[in-house]
Parts: sequence; C-alpha cells; structure tokens
Amino acid sequence: MDDWSHRQPDSSGPPDDAAGARSQGPRPGNPYRIPSRSEEPRGPAPGPPGPAGPVAPPETPPASQLPEAPHVPETAQASGAPQIPDGPHDAWGTPVPQPYTGVPEDDARDHRAEPFHPDVASGQDHPAHQGDTPYPVPSSAHSEGWDRPEHPDGPDGPRRPDLPGSAAGGPGAGGFEYLYSGAGGPDGPQGPQGPYGPGDPASPEPPKRRSRRGLVIGVVAAVVVLALVGGGVSWFVLTRPRPEEALAEYSTAWEERDYERLAAVTTGGDAAAVMTAVDEGLGLESVSVEVGAPTVDGGGGTAPYEVTVGLANASDWGWEGELPLLREDGEWRIAFAPEVAHPELGEGQVLARTAVWGERGHVLAADGTQLDDATGSLQMLVGSLGEATEEDVERLGPAYRVGDTIGVSGLQQTYEERLAGEAATSVLRVDAAAAEDPDALEATEENTLATLDGSDGQDVTTSIDLAVQDAAATAILTADDPAGMVAVRPSTGEILAAVNVPGGFNRAFQGQYPPGSSFKIISYSALLDAGLTGDAAMQCPEEYNPGGWNFVNAGGAGYGEQTMTEAFATSCNTALVAEIIERSSPDALTASAEQFGMNAPMDVGVPTLEPSFPTPDGAVMLGAQSIGQGQVVSSPLHMATVPAAIADGSWRHPVLVADPVRDDLPEPTPIPNAEAIRPMMRAVVTDGTASEAGFQGEVYGKTGSAEFGTAEGEDEELPTHAWMVGYKGDVAFALVVEGGGGGGSVAGPIAARFTNAL
Repeated sequence: MDDWSHRQPDSSGPPDDAAGARSQGPRPGNPYRIPSRSEEPRGPAPGPPGPAGPVAPPETPPASQLPEAPHVPETAQASGAPQIPDGPHDAWGTPVPQPYTGVPEDDARDHRAEPFHPDVASGQDHPAHQGDTPYPVPSSAHSEGWDRPEHPDGPDGPRRPDLPGSAAGGPGAGGFEYLYSGAGGPDGPQGPQGPYGPGDPASPEPPKRRSRRGLVIGVVAAVVVLALVGGGVSWFVLTRPRPEEALAEYSTAWEERDYERLAAVTTGGDAAAVMTAVDEGLGLESVSVEVGAPTVDGGGGTAPYEVTVGLANASDWGWEGELPLLREDGEWRIAFAPEVAHPELGEGQVLARTAVWGERGHVLAADGTQLDDATGSLQMLVGSLGEATEEDVERLGPAYRVGDTIGVSGLQQTYEERLAGEAATSVLRVDAAAAEDPDALEATEENTLATLDGSDGQDVTTSIDLAVQDAAATAILTADDPAGMVAVRPSTGEILAAVNVPGGFNRAFQGQYPPGSSFKIISYSALLDAGLTGDAAMQCPEEYNPGGWNFVNAGGAGYGEQTMTEAFATSCNTALVAEIIERSSPDALTASAEQFGMNAPMDVGVPTLEPSFPTPDGAVMLGAQSIGQGQVVSSPLHMATVPAAIADGSWRHPVLVADPVRDDLPEPTPIPNAEAIRPMMRAVVTDGTASEAGFQGEVYGKTGSAEFGTAEGEDEELPTHAWMVGYKGDVAFALVVEGGGGGGSVAGPIAARFTNAL
C-alpha cells in the first residue's frame, strides 16, 4: 500500500473550514484536470477507525462565508512574482473550481471530477478520493461537478510556491493532505468531523460505492454472447442445404434437357439414361416443368410436379407426378426411379409413340397455283418428295418411320414440318427392347398412355409470279451458253422469277461469278460518298497503272475527259480505278459493298451463294475489285438486289416464301446515293453500252464483262462472263451468261427480251 495514503495533516495547515481549497498545489500538467468517466479512480486506504456516527456529508459553507483572500500588493505582482489567475478564489487566493456544465444536474454526483496531486515523496500522481464522502469544496461546486478553469500560464502552468500548500513542504501542505489520504483529514471518513467519527481501529471500512462499470461490462458481454449464439444459429439455418435447392436444379436441368446435370442431384436409379430414353422416344422439342412446395418429414419428403412437353410433329402433352426427396450426407437429393420420370413407367420400360399422318400441304405460286409437280427451274425451288430413310428418321424424330413420304429437296424439305402437319399420335409404354424396332410398335389399349389428335399439313406460298417466270424462261432460252436469271420486286424484295439453262444446276441462286462492271453501281456509290457528283469531270485514258498492274478498257478504248455519268455509261475502267484509288479506301469500298448485301448470307429457304467482297489489300487489288474483278464473287440472285436497291432507295433481303411470313429478316438498308445513280443507269441504256440491246420503255441498267480464268501470257485475253442488270418499273433483274463475252452485246439482248415482255 502506498505510504501517501496514511499521511496525517500538518498542524501548520489551514483551518478545517478552508478544506475545500486546493491544498496540494498544481500537479504537473493541468491542476484542474477532469477525469473522463472511463477512468476508474483508485481509492485511498482507510484511516484509523472512529466511533460510529451518522453517515452524512458535512455541510460546506457557501463561498460568501469564506474568509477573504489576502491582499497581494501590486508591487509584488509587478516584481515578477507568480500571478493569481482571474476568477473566483478562496480565502488564500487559490482558484475555486467551477461547475462542470457538461454533466446533467441530476447526475452530478456520479460524474464528480477527481483531482490528482503529486506524491510528495515519489512525484507520482494518485487519485485523491474514492467513496461516498463528498469532497470539502465550496458549495457552488459541491453538487455540480467541476469545470476546468485555465491557468493564466497555460493548461499546465508552473507550480506556485507563493500559495499555501502549493509545493511539498510549503505552508499548509500537510494540512490539506487529508483530501487525498482519506484518513486523517477533518472531513475524511475517519477524521474528527468525518461520517465515522475519530479514528478507531475497530471501526468498519466505509461502504464502497458500487461501480456501474461492472454492470455495463456484464450487459455488453451478455449481448455479445447472445449475438454470437444467434448469429451461429442463423448461419446454420441459412447455409444448410434445403430441398428447394435440389428441386430447382432438377427442374432447370429437365427444362434444358441436360440429363447429366439432372442426374447430379439424384440418388438411386440411372436418371440420365431413363430421361434420355424418354426424350428420344417421344421426340421432345421443349420441356416446361412446374414444381410445387415440398413436404418434408425428417430426412425425407416429396414435391409434386407438372410437366408439359412439346412433341415434334404433334401437339403438346403433359402429366403430373411426384419427386421423392431424400437427405444423404447432409445434402437433399431426388430419389430417382423410372416412375419419377412418368408415374406409369416401371423398371426396363420406356415411352414411345406411333403416328398417323394426315394430308400433306402444297407449295403454291403467288397466285395460288400448285407447284408440287413443277419442272425445270421451278422444280429446283419447290423441291421434290421421297421416302424417308433411316438417316431421315433419325433427323426428323420418332414421328416418322422408314418409308414415310417426306420432302427431300427445295422448299418441300425446308418446310417439311409445316407441309406434313401434326400426326395423330399415340403415346405408348413399352419395354426398352421393343422400342428398338419402332416400325414394329403397335398401339393397344393396355400400352397406350395418351392419344393426341393430329392435323393436316399447311400450304407454303411462294413469291413466284408465273407471268414474270414465263417471260424470263422465254428470254433465257435464246442464250447460246449456260445462263441464269433472277427477277425481284424492288419494293418488297420478293423473288418473282428464277430460270436456268440448261437445267440440273440452279446457277441463278448458287452460281458464283465475278460480277465485272455490273458491280460499278456499288463503286460509284462509294465515289458519291467521297464527294463526287454526277457531273464531276473524270479522265478516261486507255491505260492506268497504279503500280504493279496495267488497267485497260474494253477494246482498248480511251475517252479522255468525261463526266461521272458518261464514264459510268461507257463503263470506263481506267477512270473509275484512278478515282477510287485517289478518293476512296479499301474499308470505304467494303462498307459500300456491304450496304448492298455483300458478306452476308442470303437465306431464302433453298441453297444460295453468299456474296463475298474481301477487303482489298493494296492499290492494285482495290482497283481490281472496284470493277468487279479480283476476289469479288456474286450470283444472279444477289446482283438482282443491287439495281433493285437503286430503284427502291433501300437494299432489301430477297424473299422467296411469302407465307408463312418470316419475322427474322434484316431491316432494309437505305442507299443514300440511289437518286444520283438512277440517271447514270438510264444513260447506259440510252447512250451507253446497252444502247443497242433493244430495250423498250424506261429501262435502267448496267452491263458487265467479267474476266475469269488465268492468263498464260501478259497479252492473252481472258474469257468473260456476260452480265446485264437493271430494272423496269417494279421489276429488277440480273442475268449472267457463262463465258458469253460482252455484256452489252450478249446479255443485253436477252435481258431486253425479258423486260419487253413485262
């Protein structure tokens, strides 16, 4: 025990009625320090026991009754003596602590400031008091707590040896020690005026105040424990597996027809094998599952489900069942067995189906004429019927049997499902071995689980206009070489006619040819994008070499200075190549080509060529592809859409089937330069390379002579395909004659016969 707690008051100290004054002098630091509530005071040791007496704090006289402070002469102050701070003082000039206004009045006694003092011997700070006995302070500070008056020399000003009791050994130092010892002072617990009377060894130790800190710590600890326990319980409840998770995974995998994934949340039978057999036996196209809320009893349970399946070439079918649940190793699983897939299935059994087909639909022309028995070019579009093979049955599904009538080419094959209709279907429960021979399956009352009504097939209506088809067929028969021709309606993109000579190959849709000068419609659109106009001047020399290749004109012609329209009409190669290399770029020309449908599939329901325009590499290839040579490949079908785009103002994807209407066609692509190109195309027919072809009426066109093959010598002339593209009214066309020669002289007259017949 520290010896400072037993010091007795010095007889030279101040009288008892001045006990409220600070006796120990300022401590190092702030002499009026107010400890925080978090500081736990260290209590004094008890003094000698005294006679028992009433436990009541002594009355502290009000500040007005305290002796006046001794007068300090001004000379003393001026001479550099320590100054007395401003504010209230006691009779000895010591500042009187002020109330601590930060504590509510009704709780002031619980928040009294606890003054510290320096240990005279050790220089250590110690708490001054602990217990219920109030400090002997002036009444103004007795019940309110103490404020922190600032020392004039700063919060931690110097000691003041001029004041009584302000330093160890000074006047009154011992007299005020009882404030901190709690034993010998007049108002201490065992002092003559203390609540326990004079010191008495037999006197009990004064009762200690119960600290609230322990209560708070206990409450906080209890809350923390409860939180930890509750959190652990919540974590266990929220993270442990639930049957709903397994059910959701099972139903999702079933809907996606991913049976290996489905099997991963099952236990028991071979779920993947059984579910796959059901899928294949019924010919599923879609699955929709709804699982109800599970009922759980301990480690087991069940959940109801409803499933609807879409069957190929049949109406939808569905059933209800239950999913048994089992918890294994803490995880919920579906206890799988065949009856889980369907309630009527047993071990070794599968689902199968038989079908009876109704009347097949027909392929029609635009006017409703049946085309099923068409021949020649139309037959290539319509397609043909034949008997299903094993490969066909595997592709089409269990609704079919070997030998059934199916479409084997053209639109008959593409629209098989629509044309065939829905078969009247019987769903059977059969042994797995019997299901391996579908042709031997027969529906009986015992094995039939469901009977689904069928429906006849629906017709497919094409966009073929038989009048336009006849005009095209008549014209192309005059070609001396193999030829293909396509006509489309610019306002809709509908294919009106497609003809080929000779038959056997649909070159109109599938032939691949360099388009030659007929491609210049696209190249001139790129020049217009670059800022040229129809009356801009262009130079047409006989030759032009951009570095590595010598470009020439047909027949070695050179036209000198021309307008843009004149250069287009005469199909001057050198003028176009020079302007494209100077004003455009590979990317710009590619973008122009793609505006007109190149580098994209042409899905019309039958096989077609995808037109290709690879981005040119270098000036020579840029020049070559600008005149439809190099690596450019197209077909009569695609090239018919190019003049159609100029006629309509938008490029439209071609359409062969009008009903059912397709909803996946690309949006039309506007051609900003269509209006500027129309007079150029008209000039081709009136004053240019097609002026001698014999066109009647207002026809717009462009000729082309596309070289093909490989030259064996520099001066060797390559053979050319003859092209003629154009439009008249709302009919656009493209014609190619393989190896025919000049476009204007060979393809032009054939095209004229066609347009003149419209």
